[in-house]
Amino acid sequence: MIKFKSVFSDSRATSLISGLIALLALWALVLSAQQFMAGNAYYSVKNSIEKWQRTPDQLSVEGVDNALSQINKAVSAFPNNAFYYQMRGQVFEWYAQTQYVSGQLPTNKQLDYLNEALVNYEKSIQLRPNWSGSWVGLASIKWKKNELDEVFYQYLNMAIESGTQDAILHKFIVEFGLTMFNARSVHYVNVRDLLKKHLALGLANPLSRDFVLAVIARQRSQKVVCRWLNQAQYSIRKHIPGCVVFN
Repeated sequence: MIKFKSVFSDSRATSLISGLIALLALWALVLSAQQFMAGNAYYSVKNSIEKWQRTPDQLSVEGVDNALSQINKAVSAFPNNAFYYQMRGQVFEWYAQTQYVSGQLPTNKQLDYLNEALVNYEKSIQLRPNWSGSWVGLASIKWKKNELDEVFYQYLNMAIESGTQDAILHKFIVEFGLTMFNARSVHYVNVRDLLKKHLALGLANPLSRDFVLAVIARQRSQKVVCRWLNQAQYSIRKHIPGCVVFN
């Protein structure tokens, strides 16, 4: 009788362990599937944003709708992922861009989109305070709201402190700086040295190079950029059309 109980207890323990292993395996499978789905959604949105950055004329409300749907899936699966909130902030910025009219102040609808982006950037910073991408996002919102004040420069400085070598920072400073230069704005003076530094860094970094070149072309600034970078290495200057001349 005692042996029977022992065998029965061992069998029950084995069944419990087997059940636990099966549950763990199922949980790992579900988590893996979620990670795969969220990763695909994230990179799909990332690719769309990079396309709009290079060729803004391809931006459409339908495209942004799809991007928001994709990134919402990633956020739902992993609500504590700072990258996903930062990416969703960018999507809302592109929503605002679909409503942009040159020479006009932001409409109420644009401001609503920008405020949604702001909320997502702030959430991203809560989760990962030392990530330059989210600080760049906050600075971008201030710029688009025409609020180039002390807080704007605080956000920009935080982005620099968090990741001075990051491609997203190069992109932002180049676009902002060249826009201010061509507008003959006082704000160009505030970022003049930063602009020249991040032009070189942005051209050297393959993750930002195409965007930087596209901004230089849109701003028709090839000659002035070439002059600013006259002391830069050949490997940097060669990317600017007509900047390197062989006699």
